Amino acid sequence: MTRSLSRRTLLRTGLSAAAVATAGVGLAGCTTAPRTAEQANDPVAKAAALPDYLPFQGSAKPDLPGTDQGVLDAYLHYPAEVKPATDGAPGDGQPITGLAQLNAALPPAVGQNPYWQELNRRLGSELKMQLVNAGNDFNSKIATMAAGNDFPDLMQVNNSIPSLARFLEAKMIDLTPHLAGDKIAAYPALANLPTKFWEAAVFNGKLLALPISRGIISSMVLYYRADLLEAAGLDAEIGSFEDLYQRAKSVTDPKQGRWGFGSNPLGFVRQMLGIPNGWQQADGGLTHQLEDERQTEALEAVRRLQAEGLLNPDLAGAPPSQQQQWFGAGRSVFYLGTYSAWPSLVQNFGVPAEAIDVLPMTGFDGGTPTTWMGPPNNNLTVIPKSAEPRIETILKIANYLASPFGSEENLFVSRGIRDRHYRLEGRDPIALPDHAGELGLGAGYLSAPPPVLFGPSVAGYAEKAHASQQKFVEYASSDLAQTYYTETGSRSGPTLATMIEGIESDIVYGRKPVSDWAGTVDRWRSGGGDKIREELQAAIDAAG
Repeated sequence: MTRSLSRRTLLRTGLSAAAVATAGVGLAGCTTAPRTAEQANDPVAKAAALPDYLPFQGSAKPDLPGTDQGVLDAYLHYPAEVKPATDGAPGDGQPITGLAQLNAALPPAVGQNPYWQELNRRLGSELKMQLVNAGNDFNSKIATMAAGNDFPDLMQVNNSIPSLARFLEAKMIDLTPHLAGDKIAAYPALANLPTKFWEAAVFNGKLLALPISRGIISSMVLYYRADLLEAAGLDAEIGSFEDLYQRAKSVTDPKQGRWGFGSNPLGFVRQMLGIPNGWQQADGGLTHQLEDERQTEALEAVRRLQAEGLLNPDLAGAPPSQQQQWFGAGRSVFYLGTYSAWPSLVQNFGVPAEAIDVLPMTGFDGGTPTTWMGPPNNNLTVIPKSAEPRIETILKIANYLASPFGSEENLFVSRGIRDRHYRLEGRDPIALPDHAGELGLGAGYLSAPPPVLFGPSVAGYAEKAHASQQKFVEYASSDLAQTYYTETGSRSGPTLATMIEGIESDIVYGRKPVSDWAGTVDRWRSGGGDKIREELQAAIDAAG
């Protein structure tokens, strides 16, 4: 099963209402009838469709173990003994096609890309990738493919597709007969994915996708530059919003081109206030974070930051890459991003490794905060019905790409070719920048192992990230809509999220008063929020 698209998931993928509407064109050929919430989330059918969890035998022991609460395993060095996880090339000699989002520059074509050539050799099949810009272009591409029923063998999808369950049932292979229960044992790397990630791939009692697991690594946190705080005679011992405000004010110097914030901190302030993560059970019913009375306080607080010039004046409309560049260049001291951004901020944007850390969460007035656990998966990978004759080969290739951390396969897939893409320092693979763009094929969006904390090119990363996550999970909450599928959430959620994002921006930048928030929440309820609540409650009741 999957979740209704959360607002921050929508913003991370950069989707607009127009893109979502375009993608919906592909549903015209879907004849599968929508299910009730009880049918869509039937717990017995769900359990029968899930693969068994079979931890990979011989996996490297972490230096800093993860926890059941979501903290990831951390490795201070690459495992001393690197073993193969698969037995021979998984391909059948015939090409395999793939589609993934492009979030950076296009990699060199296969003829000029030694990494791509070597990947094809190791797979035993030529991987033909289509990489399409994330957002409008990607959704339009899926719509075009759906209209012609012409899909690649492995395709990245996410919850921006309206009526996602119907789309997948109509167009994609039911993987239940191939992977449910102990059948997953034929693919040991895929079996190494914990159950909580597979749950988001079950729709209407059918396993219709492969998960690309994330969890806490996709949680939003507030990074800070310790070097810039120290230069101003400050530290990161923040116990309230007022402490955060004072530090941002002290370091802001427009003449030097520096501001406290290079990204909108609204999500962090909401967590400081204890506002819940998405949908939660409260007082015998369901409530959504948008309905929390503290929302106006959060909006007023961030509006104050903006009005006093503590946010970069070019922030409105600036893409994440621009915000990261500001943080790397020292033009901002605080940056709101996911845990997964940490190594990239150092390696790609120049943040000093010894100076970056995550600000510990604290209450707005010193009370108890709430942290928002990221969604279980970055995306899902689906296989079209037309690929049924080659399903075993495709799953073997997915299994290869999901080889666990510490294996020969994972070292190659994630790090590339030794002495071209990385050098060994002791047993640690240290990235070489000259040919880094060759690795950007998007294969990690088609299949991937569970994430771990390891960053040999970023001194102290694994230790600091592991310690930060231990604090994060003390206050963590998960959105119930990440566990249960609702048709209205899938169909209307993206449009509602776009509407909410617009009013938030208008309020923060002073174009509308904070008092407009109440009317916005009313429109959200009547536009689908109350219907999502009804369907979600029915699903929870059915699950017992």
